[in-house]
Amino acid sequence: MFAKKTLVAAAALLAVAGAAQAQSSVKLYGYIEASVGSFEDFSVASPGTLIGATTSRATKVESGNMMTSYIGLSGSEDLGGGLKAEFVLESFLAGDTGSNVPNLAGGFWGRGSWVGLSGDFGRVALGQYDNAFFTMGLLYNPFGSSMTFSPSMVSYYSLGGFLAPSLGYDTGWVNSITYETPNFGGFTASLQFAPKETSAGGDAKNNYALSAAYNAGALSVMGVYTSSGFVAGTAYTDRQKNAGIGVSYDFGAAKLMAQYSQVKSETAGTDSKSKFFQVGATVPVTANGNVMVSYGQTKYEDGFLGLADGKLQQFSLGYDHSLSKRTGVYAALTTKKLKDAGLADDSANTFAVGLRHAF
Repeated sequence: MFAKKTLVAAAALLAVAGAAQAQSSVKLYGYIEASVGSFEDFSVASPGTLIGATTSRATKVESGNMMTSYIGLSGSEDLGGGLKAEFVLESFLAGDTGSNVPNLAGGFWGRGSWVGLSGDFGRVALGQYDNAFFTMGLLYNPFGSSMTFSPSMVSYYSLGGFLAPSLGYDTGWVNSITYETPNFGGFTASLQFAPKETSAGGDAKNNYALSAAYNAGALSVMGVYTSSGFVAGTAYTDRQKNAGIGVSYDFGAAKLMAQYSQVKSETAGTDSKSKFFQVGATVPVTANGNVMVSYGQTKYEDGFLGLADGKLQQFSLGYDHSLSKRTGVYAALTTKKLKDAGLADDSANTFAVGLRHAF
């Protein structure tokens, strides 16, 4: 009798475990990339302060030139009635050294760390979540989120390395609340709020972001506006008012993309601007290979980043070839020229070949 009850109890436990497994899931995933090439860039002494020449050219093995390497955990649980609980924890990695790459706020889970609920109403997420300006930047240029080859990412985040970006915040906003609408016939929108989290006075202010997008077949359009500042620890100081738009159309033989944005900085009673545009294309040349080409220009006005009325011009050309659904190789080159900035050496060129793998 005891044995029979034990078997019944074990079967019940297995059934409960099976039901729980069916309703919830956790997965480990990531992306790792390494490349070798000849690298050159502008030198910076501190954020917004350029040294008078480019860095010496060097041959390096680096990680994350096409997209930053990372490792992540994500999960979801079916709560019933179409409602799901979700979470994400992602950390940037330097695949060439094995070290962690923190975000501007210094966190280990610097790529993403949020918990949320989703359903017919859309999604609400709390924590560090991608900002819409970053999403617009990566979606409408051929080189995606590359901090080396994408003129968009270089302009927004990585002029002279990652020390003097046009935008005063990282790719994701810490301490944020994000709402994303469901898809209404191709239309989607999002609203993001990041509180200053201090009752003290000073320059710390709340951050806001609003975006809207339309996707229908070959056409994609997205607009975004942010009222933001520079992230210092967990608070945002100074003030920026930024707006951007991106558009793409896939003709089959080529996918054309374009972007325009303006970053307006309000610091110490002085206004300055950074105006950016980018045009590019992705051209399939084989069943598994694409040629990517992009040109972007940033115009700095009224002393933005201390560059007077300088211009950053960047041209990138690359080829990406998929060996499988998860593995690929690429070769890319980029040339940057910083005009009217008073530098003795105003150009920087980089070439690299790399291997990428997603898991």
